[in-house]
Amino acid sequence: MTAARERTAPHGPGGPDAGSDPDGPRDPDGPRDPDGPGARPDDAAGESVRWTSPSAVPESQRQAFDELLPYCVPPGGHRCEHTDLATVVHYRPTAGWPAARAEDLLAAAHARTARRQGAPRARFEQVATPVPTRPAPAGHRRVGTGLEVGPGASARLLRALDTVLLDLALDSGADEYTAPHLVDWSTVERAGYTRSFPQNLLAAAEVGPDLAALDRFAAAPDRAARRAELVPGGAVLAPAVCLHLFAALADRPLPAPVRATARAGCARRELPSAVSATRLTAFTMREIVYVGDAAGARAFRDDMLERLESLARSVGLPCRLETANDPFFTPDRVDYLAFQSAYEVKHELRARLPHGAPDVAVASVNLHQQHFGTGFGIDGPDGAAYSACIGFGLERWAHWIRAHTGDDPADWPAPLREAAAARREPA
Repeated sequence: MTAARERTAPHGPGGPDAGSDPDGPRDPDGPRDPDGPGARPDDAAGESVRWTSPSAVPESQRQAFDELLPYCVPPGGHRCEHTDLATVVHYRPTAGWPAARAEDLLAAAHARTARRQGAPRARFEQVATPVPTRPAPAGHRRVGTGLEVGPGASARLLRALDTVLLDLALDSGADEYTAPHLVDWSTVERAGYTRSFPQNLLAAAEVGPDLAALDRFAAAPDRAARRAELVPGGAVLAPAVCLHLFAALADRPLPAPVRATARAGCARRELPSAVSATRLTAFTMREIVYVGDAAGARAFRDDMLERLESLARSVGLPCRLETANDPFFTPDRVDYLAFQSAYEVKHELRARLPHGAPDVAVASVNLHQQHFGTGFGIDGPDGAAYSACIGFGLERWAHWIRAHTGDDPADWPAPLREAAAARREPA
């Protein structure tokens, strides 16, 4: 059975332009190819097209299909309907993104999400905790796609959060390191990030290659003209903190296990970031990383799960610690998901937000096995070194806590009140 495609009447307000993303309208800077080949006169007319999948997308995979969808249809609005029989997508082809191209991409997205995945297994659940209902946090200003400037209340909370998380890291035996917000291309390649998560990469560009290019860039009348003078740079905005540690340990034997922690600015391209306070392009992470032998990596993972559960209990807000999968978009997605599910190598603490907002992962615990030890040539006692890590998204934690407790430190959970008081934070 093949997917069906038919033309429908164009939709007015509230139709395809409303989007299907659970976090809101699509990112206006989404993928586009206005000069792509294969245009047809009827594609350029802007008629709406309806694509129907050959089989239903399992309920457990519908969010993943929705996240792949903006990479399959032209920007400018689409509508997606999931049923138990099929998934239907309404979109408008363009001259540069004809229906035939969209149909091929939609079929690929369907193939990557058609296999049913088992439900996450909960390790800890705190969803019925009574908390006061507060107004949605205010004061944040959007200064770009997924870029926010927060008020003083958020700054105070982020400081208190990182104090708590740094204490957790040091108490677990980690040494503190610094880490830059840029990562070398070679590090991203060796980490396998380019193969697993290409949708999240934000690459740096440089003006060049000569003085004439600098002059043209400076004199250019608009951004499009300036963009023509850019060449790829040698770095990528860091999508995670732990990659730097693996690069620092690369290509040599590991004399003893390493436990390290660092806080750094990170960046990932997130299509819903234009409208979601919990899926920002630029954000801050605190990570704790272990590199050593197999038994040590698993013991570290188990210890971090216990510490994360203890922290969640002390915070006392609605959440769930459960097994999870990474957002793989590539053709190997099905195999990667099957491996992660079978061996339970990833867990997430998912925070429940008020006001009907979707749950959000605020921390993840990951058992890498020998993936990074092999990629970076780190030799341990068992051959390639084993590793594991835990990562905390500080802005997501702050949003979760402020959404439930407000801005007054006196109303924050006990660990954060104590951290703020120790710093003598102003009211």
